[in-house]
Amino acid sequence: MSTSDPERAPLPKRKGEVWRESKDEAVAIYEPDHDGLHLLNGSALAIWELSDGSTSIDEMAHAISELTSIDMSDARRDVESALRTLSDLGLIE
Repeated sequence: MSTSDPERAPLPKRKGEVWRESKDEAVAIYEPDHDGLHLLNGSALAIWELSDGSTSIDEMAHAISELTSIDMSDARRDVESALRTLSDLGLIE
């Protein structure tokens, strides 16, 4: 999911109709097209929510870095990993 050309950088976007239910710190995302229920941790939820079609991967990594106080390169790696997983689950395009 990485690219060196910022103008061609992917802009992840939440996919389909997804319902969200939360209780305490657990957040479940239901994706009705595939009848899938997915439990997301705080970081994965933040990345999913940032997947609005206008936020770049670098912007997501910066936000996660600030949110969690981790190094920017680690945040970028975590964001890319989470985006691959969310894409595999059908939750983003």
